[in-house]
Amino acid sequence: MITRRSGQSGVALLAALALTMAVVMIMANIFYRHQINVAQTALALHQDQASLLALGGESWAQQLLEEDKTNNQHDGFDDLWAQAIPAMPVDGGLLNGCISDLQGQFNLNNFAKIGNSGALRTALSNNNIASFAKVWNYLLNLQEIPQFPGRIENIIDWVDDNQRPINSYGTEYEDYAGLMPPRMVADVPMVEAAELASVMGYEIFEVQKLMPWITALPVTTISNKIPAVTTININTASDELLLALGGDYDLQFRDSVVAGRPFKKIEDFHKQLDDDLGLAPSAVTRWPETLVDIKSEYFQLYIEVILGEARIEVKSIIYRPYSANLAIISRDLTAVPVSVEKNKSSELFEKLISSVGIGSDDDAEDIIDDQQVQPACLMIGA
Repeated sequence: MITRRSGQSGVALLAALALTMAVVMIMANIFYRHQINVAQTALALHQDQASLLALGGESWAQQLLEEDKTNNQHDGFDDLWAQAIPAMPVDGGLLNGCISDLQGQFNLNNFAKIGNSGALRTALSNNNIASFAKVWNYLLNLQEIPQFPGRIENIIDWVDDNQRPINSYGTEYEDYAGLMPPRMVADVPMVEAAELASVMGYEIFEVQKLMPWITALPVTTISNKIPAVTTININTASDELLLALGGDYDLQFRDSVVAGRPFKKIEDFHKQLDDDLGLAPSAVTRWPETLVDIKSEYFQLYIEVILGEARIEVKSIIYRPYSANLAIISRDLTAVPVSVEKNKSSELFEKLISSVGIGSDDDAEDIIDDQQVQPACLMIGA
């Protein structure tokens, strides 16, 4: 009888221990799930708050650009819109950002304006007039990308609105259908510059080399009826693009423009070239106003908000015409956990470093040591 009672007591003890362990595990699981729910709720709340702060920064940027439009008729790095938003403390986090001029880059969609082979031949053959086609060839050369027939024609056939090759070097549906895998020709303007990698004849590594200097902007006015190119703003163009614009005068042209900008009138630009390059006033029109200008209509806004465990990055393209109301034509909002490490204090730093083609911190310091006015996004590292 004693043995049976001892056995029963042992079984009861084991059952009690098992029950206690089960209760502890259930409570731990409940607590764990509760902590996860609290963390997820806090993260979601912070993300919502960060998104609202970012959109508030976007509204502020729009107002800044509108005010700038009323104050002057030129755009350069000395304007208020070009000044970086310093790391601004907000309740529980930080906000910073900057505005960059997209017309300081080469717009691939301008090729849609070259509608026939005759126009292309004229654009390439006229030695006294610079053109987008010539600038593109010089830009390829600067990046040590081989030039061969079809480089320009293939882009034209990709962005034009018909299915007829511009000439014997062009490519349309039949050519792309034979690829493995086959793909369709867009026959509309590019949505983003990276789309160039889909154009026949352009390798991915070539497009990667070109990305800091190219963009894809609309080529029609807001009415969508009057075709128009987007000119290159010489007040904000990068050194590489200025070299490509200069053509045979590359270094002289770049140094002259950098020394003279910001130009407040296009006539000031022509006079600067006349003084520095020794060109007669009639000769400087080789850089026509259909190619270069001293004002811009397309801008890109970078905003980063860090709030608690949330980090929101917003990239917006702002269209600010001088003859119509401002509009946001695209917005990319990305949520990135703060726990993701960065090589720089801000992801925007890496984006801006790549956009101006700087390869290292030493390079950045060299440029900052230069007394020239620098893009705001470069200064904060956006």
